[in-house]
Amino acid sequence: AFTASRSGTFVAQNGTPSAGTASLGTDEDGTNFLRFGSDFVTELGTGTVTIYLSTSDTFTADPGNGNPDLRLVGIVDSNGESFYKFNSSVDAKFSHVILWCGSANIPFGYAELK
Repeated sequence: AFTASRSGTFVAQNGTPSAGTASLGTDEDGTNFLRFGSDFVTELGTGTVTIYLSTSDTFTADPGNGNPDLRLVGIVDSNGESFYKFNSSVDAKFSHVILWCGSANIPFGYAELK
């Protein structure tokens, strides 16, 4: 069973329909996951939507060094409930989930985790 420790609701950006809930938590084995709720939707027709944890609601790329304020989670492959597994613990500094469309170079939405 998944137990949420922090969760938030997506705020849509750039005219996308992004909405729904995101939760950080663990399963019964203590494995860390990011869960998108069954109410999750975003724009999937533009190509790849990438999920990041962030220390703010703003995506700041730093390709030369890698931005320590971002952590790549994975790729959105469908609307609705999804689980994204972490192989290590999630630093408490990460306060937001960001949906980033690399092909358009714009954010599709963010959720503040509380």
